[in-house]
Amino acid sequence: MKIGGMSVREIADKYGTPVYVYDFAKIEENAAKLLQSFHSDDVPTKIFYAMKANSHPAIVKLISENGLGVDCVSPGELEVAMKVGIQPSDILYTGNYESYEDLAAAFHSGAQINLDDANSLDRLLKIGKPERISFRINPGKGRGKFEKITTGGERAKFGIPHEKAALAYKKASDAGIQRFGAHIMTGSGVLDDEHFPKILELFLDILGKIHRELDITFEFIDMGGGLGIPYQSDEKELDISYIGKKCIDIFRKKVNEYKLGNPVLTLEPGRYLVGNAGFLVSSVLGLKESYQNFIGIDAGFQTLIRTALYGAYHTIIVDGKENETEVFPINVCGQICENTDIFARDRMLPKVQEGDLLVFTQAGAYGNVMSMPYNHRLRPAEVALIDGVDMEITRRENMNDFWNRIKIPVVR
Repeated sequence: MKIGGMSVREIADKYGTPVYVYDFAKIEENAAKLLQSFHSDDVPTKIFYAMKANSHPAIVKLISENGLGVDCVSPGELEVAMKVGIQPSDILYTGNYESYEDLAAAFHSGAQINLDDANSLDRLLKIGKPERISFRINPGKGRGKFEKITTGGERAKFGIPHEKAALAYKKASDAGIQRFGAHIMTGSGVLDDEHFPKILELFLDILGKIHRELDITFEFIDMGGGLGIPYQSDEKELDISYIGKKCIDIFRKKVNEYKLGNPVLTLEPGRYLVGNAGFLVSSVLGLKESYQNFIGIDAGFQTLIRTALYGAYHTIIVDGKENETEVFPINVCGQICENTDIFARDRMLPKVQEGDLLVFTQAGAYGNVMSMPYNHRLRPAEVALIDGVDMEITRRENMNDFWNRIKIPVVR
């Protein structure tokens, strides 16, 4: 198997396993497709990369250089964005349950701030008064590939209930703020083309009511992200050109209907940009015949937690055996001392042996960025493939990294 023109075996031999590998050309291709799909001659649009999907500075910089802004959710992400040279005007800051420290970092950076609740404004105003403010609105509905990544609706912790949104904007207006934006994000990993124009239409109806009640306009209207990618062979890829055109048509119609001025339509995809550009390569350590049959590999849920966290699926390819037709059910697990450290149960794979390489596809989003050193199984290296050249962009973690943070008290 090759990734970005380089063989998986060559990558594993050079960098060891487990290792994350990113095809930078694929990221650029995804960015170009999004920009083209949401381009309009009469409706201003702007795309911000939700960098929580993969906040590696090299990837954030690459996406910025391809014409996108970034959406940050923490002071740490904000620092990454600014250190790679992204201008404050191209940064959204969308936290939740923000501390004073969070809000101070966002305010002093000059980034556009999306507040998660009206009481966040009280804390922000003790730091300073922004020229423009935006609130995240919960429309009462949400949708995600899994329940745990659904971020809108009555069970979600995010945003202001749409029935109370006007009160939040009035509070900001009474505080002397005169410029506004609006934000929504209802869930992640959605593969239904119709979901996005429908949720945008619902959002614009909510904003139309706020405009009528308060006579305020919005300089930007952020429809959020949630654009999914196929993880299984029977899943259909989003028709992003159709989604872009239909969202722009609805935006144009509703902005005119409610006389909302000339707001910028913004969106903040994450997974769509990086998910299918990343791979996790792991080595088979052993095979066990127990009450069930297991393959043990050197990656575990500390390396890729999505399966253990919410039952996510990743296609697994056995390097060099991609074309074998004889397959058998097997459980694929890691070395972590938890029974949830199982990537796949009864997965149909060709026969494997110790030393074979397993490749997890669609691992570029919510992969290494969510890794941890549980059981002191340390975090892997990351490798970028750029124009046929491989480059280590994160070295493998070692125990010195751990000990450098530790102090042991002397107890008498």
